[in-house]
Amino acid sequence: MRERNKMQIELWAQIFKDFKQVKKVSVDFSAEILDITIESHKEVLNATLKELNYSLYDFNSNPHEVVTSFLKKHNILVYYQNTLVGNFDIQAYSSFIKLNKIVKAIQKVTHCLQIIKSMATTNAFAVKLDHWILSDSIIIVVDTNRHPLFSGSLMVFLQTCSMILRISMINGLPLRGAIGGGDFYKDGEIMVSSALVDAVEYEKEQDWLGAVLTPTALQVIETAKNYEITNKGETNIDFSSNQYNFCVRYGDIPWKLTSDFAKEEDSRQMHYIKAYMVDVDDEAKKNWASIFLPPYFDAPFKINNSHRLYAEE
Repeated sequence: MRERNKMQIELWAQIFKDFKQVKKVSVDFSAEILDITIESHKEVLNATLKELNYSLYDFNSNPHEVVTSFLKKHNILVYYQNTLVGNFDIQAYSSFIKLNKIVKAIQKVTHCLQIIKSMATTNAFAVKLDHWILSDSIIIVVDTNRHPLFSGSLMVFLQTCSMILRISMINGLPLRGAIGGGDFYKDGEIMVSSALVDAVEYEKEQDWLGAVLTPTALQVIETAKNYEITNKGETNIDFSSNQYNFCVRYGDIPWKLTSDFAKEEDSRQMHYIKAYMVDVDDEAKKNWASIFLPPYFDAPFKINNSHRLYAEE
C-alpha cells in the first residue's frame, strides 16, 4: 500500500521550499537525499526520498503535512504562513450582558456559537479551518500547513465568514470584523499572529456590521493565485466572477469619522464580506434590522450602513 504513495525527489524539494523557515534545499539525486538548510539553524537537516514517500501514507498522501511533521520532529518552529485570519467581535456585547439574566445570556451565546463552531469545523482533504472563540470574539484561520492557500480553501473560508455574519445576525448577536493576512501561530494559550493584528486594526475602524478584506489579505490571496497558476497553469481565484459574488463584494466602506482610513483614498472602496442571506424570506430581508437586532441596539448609522449586507438588493 505504501509503495503507491510516491513523489519524485525534486518535487519534495519544492514542497520544502514552500516553508519560510527553509533557506535552501540541495538535492543529491544519486543518493536520493535532500540537504535542508534552515534559517538561523546551524545543522543541515537530511531527508531521504524513501522516508518522505513512506510518510505519505500516514498523512493521507499530503506532502505538506509530511514536511510539517518532519520540521516539528527536528524542533523547527512551524506556523501557518501566508494565511487568512477572520476576526469577528460581537457588537454591543456589554449591553447584552447587562440587560439579560446570566442564564439566558449563556443559553443565547452558547446556541449561536455552537452553530458557528460546527460550521467553522472544516477538515477535508487539502482544506482545514481552525477556529477559537474568546469571550466576545470569533477567530477563524486557514491551516496553510495542510496546503498553501488555494482556490478551494479560499472559497470555503470566505463562505464560512459569510455564514458567520448571517448566523450571528439571525441570533441577535451582530458582528463586525475583518479578514487579515499574514502568519499565524497557536500553541496552547499562546497566540501570535501578524494576520490577526492586521484584522483587528481594520475591524475596530469600521462603522457597520460587516467585515472588510484588508490590503494584506488581498496580497496573500494574490500570492495564492500566482501559486496556482505556477503549479497548475490556471486558477479559479477571481473576485469579479459570479462564483464569489454571494460572499464577496466591492464598494464603499463606512469608516468611523475619526478613522484615518476614512481620509485615505485607497481605503474608500474595498472588498468586503456579504452575509449569506439567500434562505431568508423577503420580508425578513426588507426589515432585517427590526426583526433580528435586539431592542437595546441603538446605532442608526451603523444599521443604515449595513443594509446592503443583510437586505435584498
